[in-house]
Amino acid sequence: MDARPRNETETLGGTVPRSIGLHGRMTVLGAMAGGVALGGVLVGAMTLSGRLSGHGVFETASALFIIGAFIGLLHGGVLGYLGRPAGVTPRQAASDLGRAILYAIPGISLAWLAAIWVAMTIIAGYTGRLGAMVGAGIGWTAAGIILAAAGIHGWKALKNAYARWPERGPGTVLAAASFAALLLTFLADRPAIWGLRFRVTETGAVLLAALLTIWVAGPLVTVALRLARSIPFPRALAGLGSRRTTAGDVAIGLLVGTVLGLLAVPFAAPSTAPAAAGTLVVEASQAVVNEVLLRLFMVTAVAWLMLRWHRLEANEALVGAIATATVIQVALYTPGALAVGFASWMGTAAFLITAVAIPAAAFGVLFWRRGFVSALVADVVALAAIALLA
Repeated sequence: MDARPRNETETLGGTVPRSIGLHGRMTVLGAMAGGVALGGVLVGAMTLSGRLSGHGVFETASALFIIGAFIGLLHGGVLGYLGRPAGVTPRQAASDLGRAILYAIPGISLAWLAAIWVAMTIIAGYTGRLGAMVGAGIGWTAAGIILAAAGIHGWKALKNAYARWPERGPGTVLAAASFAALLLTFLADRPAIWGLRFRVTETGAVLLAALLTIWVAGPLVTVALRLARSIPFPRALAGLGSRRTTAGDVAIGLLVGTVLGLLAVPFAAPSTAPAAAGTLVVEASQAVVNEVLLRLFMVTAVAWLMLRWHRLEANEALVGAIATATVIQVALYTPGALAVGFASWMGTAAFLITAVAIPAAAFGVLFWRRGFVSALVADVVALAAIALLA
């Protein structure tokens, strides 16, 4: 009688486990779903709606499938690793993910066939041939099954990862706020897709905000909150779980924001119309993005690196971190300042110093001394003051 476990296969070198677990299946399904979604469903929907030409649809679908499969493989692997079941060690998960990549090869091949049939739905409808219509139907059915399976496994892995996340309370609030801020910003001024000549729709704005939250804002928040536990600045996380925000923190944020807003008003473009509520909401959204990216993440990460690698004093590390975040914010705002069209370079420099550098440094000090909420309040009030008084 063979006593070998059913989830192992005997080889000349011993036994090799065949099971790849939830984390491994998430990796395989992530790659398949990513390719099907981008190279199949997206292309099929755009051709059927007239937003994409049917010429060269095979090449377009194949190229987008490769991009989507790579993104899905990476996303599925990370989510699977973080959402591995209880009892699975990181080393075991890494070994399972390595085997999952081999399993993904035939899976991606099958997903590519489904994606091509989905993408060529418009051609099947144009020809009217029964075989082509049946193939398109099978492709859509297979795509739906792949996406549903990836969604089910992804939800299970997400619940495991969330339960394992020590900072899930403040992290969830910050991730949700980042998504709302990005969504409102994109709805107010819908961005153009890089390399393409069309702007995202309302649905595209939701998807783009969700994508940036999952791939950028969420990881940055997670890393920042994790690093903040090992640096000696507990006040920076006031209002984010470690300490409560006091009325004094909010009051100082209001005062600093008002002063900075008044200081920057002369450089703002004048407007004869009063600031609408939507404008104020967009300004608040911009403040949320700035504080999450530049203060919570950048100041915390740079301070952690300086303390760990250069053995600096705590105050020296904070000064360096605030200066770094300020320089980055100036660099991000410089293209917009150049587009304003000041009469001379001195006007551009004065704007960057008065309306960008000084506020950025002030927000960094507030983050350090009074906490994230105080810095966020100051940023929101400063931008709102400019919108109201310009």
